[in-house]
Amino acid sequence: MTKKIVIVGGGTAGWITALYLSRVSGSMLDQPPEITLVESSDIPTVGVGEATTPSLRFTLAAAGVDEYEFMRACDATFKHGIQFCNWTHAPSDDPTESYFHPFQHPFRLGVDHFAKHWQDMPVAERFSFSQMATIQQAMAETGLAPKSNAFPQYEGVVPYAYHLDAGKLATYLKQLAISSGVHHVISNVQEVITAEDGAVQELLLDEDQVLAGDFFFDCSGFRALLIDHDKQNNFNNKNDILFCDRAVVTRVPINSLNDIQPYTKSTAQQNGWVWDINLTDRRGVGHVYASTYQDDDQARVVLADYIGVAVDDLESRKLHMKIGYYDQQWRQNCVAIGLSAGFLEPLESTGIYLTEMAVWMACQLLPRYFSEREAASTFNAKMVHHFENIVDFIKAHYCLSKRTDSTFWTDNCNPETWSEELQELLSSWQLDGPNDYDFDKKIQCFSTENYQFVYYGMQPSAPPGLLSVNTSDPMVANLMKMRTQHLAAAKQNVQANVDFMTRLQVAEAVAIPAAAEGRLLTGGGTSYQLI
Repeated sequence: MTKKIVIVGGGTAGWITALYLSRVSGSMLDQPPEITLVESSDIPTVGVGEATTPSLRFTLAAAGVDEYEFMRACDATFKHGIQFCNWTHAPSDDPTESYFHPFQHPFRLGVDHFAKHWQDMPVAERFSFSQMATIQQAMAETGLAPKSNAFPQYEGVVPYAYHLDAGKLATYLKQLAISSGVHHVISNVQEVITAEDGAVQELLLDEDQVLAGDFFFDCSGFRALLIDHDKQNNFNNKNDILFCDRAVVTRVPINSLNDIQPYTKSTAQQNGWVWDINLTDRRGVGHVYASTYQDDDQARVVLADYIGVAVDDLESRKLHMKIGYYDQQWRQNCVAIGLSAGFLEPLESTGIYLTEMAVWMACQLLPRYFSEREAASTFNAKMVHHFENIVDFIKAHYCLSKRTDSTFWTDNCNPETWSEELQELLSSWQLDGPNDYDFDKKIQCFSTENYQFVYYGMQPSAPPGLLSVNTSDPMVANLMKMRTQHLAAAKQNVQANVDFMTRLQVAEAVAIPAAAEGRLLTGGGTSYQLI
């Protein structure tokens, strides 16, 4: 019998869910399900951040999406990683301080991590960890794309992600999903009708319409219409660890493709930080801040100062962020996806990532559910692990800082605001730093390599400059030789970012092999661990 799946809510979460289910779930169930998405016409989507992680390449490729069509439709550009400015010291102490978190893994020989050798080098002789341990920072800073137009779709010489317009992404995915057979209903959910055991039976919509289903996906955003319909689902508020709960955002025009930076920039402020993301036609800029330390008017002043305009001339909108997650993101016959499951501040671009992880796992567990086997407890345990892993990693950016220019920073550096797990990790790393056995890499976003970039990125190094290493350490010498060779080979196989983006704008000029549904992606490791 054909299963009826209902998705409540559109936006990025709803339409990623609809497209992925329509393209992938049919091979996992006995027959393709009937999928209906219902969304309101008067509730705007919330696009908190427009940067992604490399996982989106896997999701889009599995759904058979043409990479370059998607990029053109969503004003998308490449992302090599994130540059963090003024996170270690206040600008008054060191105005040029920064570190880089790329997607490429650090170089290593066998089980020997480069990190230990880097830490043993004299500070005056070592360049930044990411600059020495990968080629991706050099590619980003010199304006290189991660690939050329001749590469197969979703493949590059290094792993990469995208900057994109979240509103346009939702619209693009919507068109693909509907063309794949997803039924689209524009209406409001007036009532959630449940069975005695709490399972959702049907939805009462406008004009007394009734929509029944066998399984439901809640993509209704912070309202959590289905997953918390009875207000009995415990919400784990994480504001005691992650203080930032608001954002003020604006747009800044980009005059030329030459101005596009292929990486996200995150600049720390006294009571939060500013993201700066380059799309093909604009920069998306937003100030994330903690409302207990700074009011909304002050936040607008910070954002105006960052982009160099008078605060009275600043066009902006304000976002409230509910920081935390629900204990039960799968209840009975309903799974929460996106903001309805939870949200964490967008410092490491994990919003869409968490949506993807939930959709991937739900797809694999649905056959168990429909066979009356246990699925919810597995899903909930894994998603809680995802959220807690991200909470700790984001917090590490704050608690490793040496800033003392505001109460916001001193409170973040207080161990009482860290989780017990993070306290244990940071304590152990005083001896030897992050290693391979600190994490379960299979079910979390951030592992050893990610922590290394932050942990060592916030330690002293020589001033930025042309990388030239004189060392008696044979391990370092071998790795630097490897780095030189890899960078030279990469430069032979990629284009300047501006050249790639210029050709991308002309569809017929990009003769690329089409994306194959469910294709295997190769070409460079990724720092992001996938389920």
